Amino acid sequence: MSQKGSNTLMTIQEQIQQDVNLVSENSILQTQLFDFLKLLKANLPFRRNVQQVLSHAGVIDDAAASEVTKIINDEFGQIDGEWH
Repeated sequence: MSQKGSNTLMTIQEQIQQDVNLVSENSILQTQLFDFLKLLKANLPFRRNVQQVLSHAGVIDDAAASEVTKIINDEFGQIDGEWH
């Protein structure tokens, strides 16, 4: 850890605040930190959202659900043109 004063160690929270202050004043560091954070997020484990999806169950009635399904199939269920 870094030294805050001659005898006092900085807490992690204090060190982060100091680093945030430094980054907020430097656009190059902001860009580097942003790129690094994107890499960290890209490597996070996949989070399932089953409960969020299930929370919407029953929101629309069967007739509306059938209509939505038909529209999706009609609009996106075919490949236009030649496909290789």
